[in-house]
Amino acid sequence: MARIVNRVERVVNRVADFEKVSFEQFEKDGKKHIFNARFIDMKKLYENITLPVRATKQSAGHDICIPFDCNLAPGASAMIPTGLKCKMEEGYVMMVFPRSSLGIKHRMSLNNTTGIIDCDYYNNPDNEGHIFVSVRNNGDHILQLKAGDKIVQALFVPFGVADQEEVTTERTGGIGSTNK
Repeated sequence: MARIVNRVERVVNRVADFEKVSFEQFEKDGKKHIFNARFIDMKKLYENITLPVRATKQSAGHDICIPFDCNLAPGASAMIPTGLKCKMEEGYVMMVFPRSSLGIKHRMSLNNTTGIIDCDYYNNPDNEGHIFVSVRNNGDHILQLKAGDKIVQALFVPFGVADQEEVTTERTGGIGSTNK
């Protein structure tokens, strides 16, 4: 008996583009959030930032790498400037999750459990839409993250709304700015 296989062609729409923030923005944010930044060649870190990619053709997530070495003691957290921003189509949100290997093997988590980056964050006048990732070491050993390690993955998801009235407010700032 012949086996019939139904194949559904899946159309994948490109809904976003990653870019680097300017060197000036990365340097400013790096000096604020990278431990011992004054001893680090920020230009070299910036030049080595890679744009996120999917690991396989069926991967949903785009892997984001850490641009510098970072050691986190048990219970410690770090705010990581990625050097990246992302331009998305309206109606999409970027959701950021820890890579499962870091969560399972090393108990790394995101401090906000799931990062939500709205499409209008790209035009953020405060920081060029610079994407930060706040990670926490929930394990019992030092978590060693090396420059270039894939630490989180970004997924692009369409969303709906339940607003009764049209929202016309424009973004005017960065993290937490809509709660001012």
